[in-house]
Amino acid sequence: MNDKIMEVKGLNKAFGAVTATNDLSFGIDRGHVHALIGPNGAGKTTLVNQLTGDIFPDSGKIIYNSQDITRLKDYRRAHLGIARSFQITHIFENLTVGENMALSICAHSGHNFHFWRHSLRSGIVKEKLEGALGRVDLAHRRHLKASHLSHGEKRQLEVGMALTGDPELLILDEPMAGMGPGGTIELSKLIEKLKGTLTILLVEHDMDVVFSLADMVTVLVYGEAILTAPVDQVRKNRRVQQAYLGDGW
Repeated sequence: MNDKIMEVKGLNKAFGAVTATNDLSFGIDRGHVHALIGPNGAGKTTLVNQLTGDIFPDSGKIIYNSQDITRLKDYRRAHLGIARSFQITHIFENLTVGENMALSICAHSGHNFHFWRHSLRSGIVKEKLEGALGRVDLAHRRHLKASHLSHGEKRQLEVGMALTGDPELLILDEPMAGMGPGGTIELSKLIEKLKGTLTILLVEHDMDVVFSLADMVTVLVYGEAILTAPVDQVRKNRRVQQAYLGDGW
C-alpha cells in the first residue's frame, strides 16, 4: 500500500512573468505532520490553493489517495477528505461557538440551510456537537458569541469546524499568524493531540512550532522545493539556513 496520502508531481503555475510554482514535487506521508516553510513570496499559498482546488496548475499532477485530483473542483476534494483552515479566520462572529460548530456539522450532513436553526436542533447535530467542541477544548465556550473569543480560541474553533467533516488531510495555513505566546502554545497542544489521528499539512513561519510538531518538512524557495527531509536534516542544511532559517538553528 502506498504510504503517501498526497503526491505533488512536477507542478507548475505562473502568473504572467511570475513563476509561483516551479516543477515542484514532493510527497506527504499518511498520518504525519508535514510542514511547508519558506520566505514570503516563496509560493506557499499558491501551492495550497492548487492542492485544495481553488486554482489549477498550468502543468503537473496532484495525486490524493492514488487518485488524480489535479483538475477536481474544490468541493469535490472536500468530499474526498481534504479540509483547510485559512490565514484569516473564517467563522461567523455574530453566532455562538456552538452555533458555528453546529452549522459546520449541518453543512457536512447535507442539511438545508433555509431551515438552519431547526437543523441545529436535529438529532445528528446534537449527537456530534459535544464531541466536536470537546475535540478542540471549546465545550465550556459553547454559549459564548464567537466575537468574544480570543484570537487563539477563534483559530481552535475554525480547526474544529474543519474537523467536523472527518477529513483525512487537514491543511493548516499559517494557523499561528497574529497569535501571542499563550495562543500559540494552546494551538500547538491541539495539533499535537491531533497528530497521528489524521494527516496534517502545516504552513507556518514559526520555526519553534514547526520543529516541535513536524515529522517532515518541505522548504519552498521561489516556487521550488529545495529540500524535503526530516526536521533534523532541515535544521542543519546549509542551503536552507542561507535561504530562510539563518544561523543559530
